[in-house]
Amino acid sequence: MNWTTKVWEQATPLYEKILAMPFNQELMKGTLPLEKFKFYMAQDAFYLREFGRALALIGGRLTKREHTLAFSEFASGAIVVERALHTGYFKIFGVDEDTVQPSPTCALYTSYLLAKAAIAPIEEAVGAVLPCFWIYKKVGDHIYANQQASMDNPYREWIDTYAGEAFATSVRKALAISDELAEDASPAQQAAMTEAFLMATKLEWMFWDSAYRLEIWEL
Repeated sequence: MNWTTKVWEQATPLYEKILAMPFNQELMKGTLPLEKFKFYMAQDAFYLREFGRALALIGGRLTKREHTLAFSEFASGAIVVERALHTGYFKIFGVDEDTVQPSPTCALYTSYLLAKAAIAPIEEAVGAVLPCFWIYKKVGDHIYANQQASMDNPYREWIDTYAGEAFATSVRKALAISDELAEDASPAQQAAMTEAFLMATKLEWMFWDSAYRLEIWEL
């Protein structure tokens, strides 16, 4: 059994909690309050900038040329492709992404990823960034398959992006690289890789939850 199969068995309860969250349930139905989606997109723009940095750091540390190239493509995708989605919404919302300050959860998540990308063993670093690919693809596919009044859903562009084939191609590459690294890793390294994946999955839950609560710094 490959590593991604094993880790998904452990992550499934977390994934099911993510699907059941009010944010994703209401996004699927098209009833999510615009204020919450606007907050989420602003935070996600900040997150993606830092996520792109983490991917670039990992790419520079990988030893196989094809892996380095893949992570370079992932980084450019986070910066160019997904930001195009944000730009469209920001024009509608009137948001200047350069003025966005990270929420406590966004700051925690991005700091975690950057630390793993910079100094953790490479297998662990890859495990930490994988949920942003895999969980989003799973959630996007689920919402796409179950969305109600799909033609009138105001969040259809978001849904189509993460349920789309272009994003699926990146996810498949990330999963294959993860399995390849895990195959060459020791049991202890695989365990650390799994721990990083599960922690980042929890942080994905926290990110959606913080957007639904419109989380702010209390100090």
